[in-house]
Amino acid sequence: MPQKNDNLKNNLDNYAKFSGVAFEMLGIIFLGVWGGIKLDACLNIKPLFTVVLSLVAVAAAMYLIIVRTRK
Repeated sequence: MPQKNDNLKNNLDNYAKFSGVAFEMLGIIFLGVWGGIKLDACLNIKPLFTVVLSLVAVAAAMYLIIVRTRK
């Protein structure tokens, strides 16, 4: 029975780790879009910074996933 408990604990640890990564991704993308919207509003231009910063944020979030899953 100890092996089954270890397997369950390992599964729960993986679930907690990857759900944390999902929230970090959400935060990174949200900050990128929010920052882009604020910059576009301050400079009074078309949504250039919103598009650029959201793409940079998605790339950063994908990099985070790759780094975290390699460990």
